[in-house]
Amino acid sequence: MKIILLSGSIYAIPSLHFLAGQNMIEAVVSVGDVNKYNMQLEQTSKHINIPFVRLNKDQLLTDFKTLLLETSPDLVLVFGLGCKVPSELFTIPKKGFYNVHFSLLPAYRGHSPVFWQLKNGETTGGVTIHKINEKFDDGPILAQKTVTIFPGDSYGIFSARLGIESTMLIGNAMMELNTQGEVFLTEQDKEKITYAPAPSLGDLKIHWETQTAKEIECLVNAGNPDYGGAVALLRGQPIHILEVNMALLNNPNPGGVAPGTIVHSDPNYGVFVACKNSEYLRLNVLQSHEGILSGFKLAGMGVMPGEKFDTVPETADFTTI
Repeated sequence: MKIILLSGSIYAIPSLHFLAGQNMIEAVVSVGDVNKYNMQLEQTSKHINIPFVRLNKDQLLTDFKTLLLETSPDLVLVFGLGCKVPSELFTIPKKGFYNVHFSLLPAYRGHSPVFWQLKNGETTGGVTIHKINEKFDDGPILAQKTVTIFPGDSYGIFSARLGIESTMLIGNAMMELNTQGEVFLTEQDKEKITYAPAPSLGDLKIHWETQTAKEIECLVNAGNPDYGGAVALLRGQPIHILEVNMALLNNPNPGGVAPGTIVHSDPNYGVFVACKNSEYLRLNVLQSHEGILSGFKLAGMGVMPGEKFDTVPETADFTTI
C-alpha cells in the first residue's frame, strides 16, 4: 500500500518510522508555518530519506492536489493536521483519507482531546482511526485501541504514549483495509458524541475556591507542556504551574486557611498550598517571568507561608501571562 502522511505532529514520528520500515510511505506533507513539532517531523523524514513537503492551507487544492494526482497513493493518512481537508480531494486516493485521533470516538471530538481527557480525570483514553468525511472527526471508524491514563500522566507523556500505541494499530488497520476493504468500518454512535475544543485561558485558570486538589492536579497535567500548565497569580504576577502532587502535612493548620494559601515553604521541602476540603498540593515545577523554577527554588527566593495564590482575573489574556 502506498501512503502519504499528512501531518504536523511530533507524535506521528513513531508511525512514520514504522510505515517507512514497511516501505509504505511515499511522502510526508505538513501544512502551516515551521514550529517545534513539524520541524522535528521534517528532520526525521529527511533522516530516513522520505520526501518532505511543506505547504500552506491554500495549497491543499493546488500543490497538494497535484502531488496526489502525480503519486496516485492508495491512501492519505492524516495525523495531527489542524485544518479541514477539502472534500474534493477525498476521491483521489484509491481508499480515501483516514485520520488518527487521540480519543475513543465519538467521545472528545475536536482539536484538543488529550487536554480534556486529562482535565476531566479520565482513567482511560485511546486512539481511533476513522475515514474522513466532510465533518470533523465524524467519519466511520476503522480501528480503535483503549490506552490507560496513569496517575501523573501529563499531556506530553500521554500523547507520546498514544503516538507509540498508534503504530501497530495503524499497521493492522492498513493491512485489513488492504485485504478486506471497508467491511470493518462502523458508524459512530451519535448519542455518545462529546467535544474537545482548543482550551481558552479560562480553561487553564486555577479556581482555588471551587476546584479540589485532585481537579487542580488534573488541570496542571492537562496543560503540561503544550498549554504552559495551569495559570494562577502570585504577588500579582502570573505563574504557570507545570507539576504538582497531592500531599499530606504532619501539622496542618487546625483552623483552616483559605484555598490558595501557602502553608509551608522552605528550600528543603518546597512549597505546599492549601486547597478546599483541607487538602494540600506540593508545587514541584513552575514557570514565571524569571524562568522555570522548582518548588525548592521558589521557597529559596523568599516566598513565605501566608502568601496566597489568586485566580487570574477575567480581563487577563495570553499576552499578559
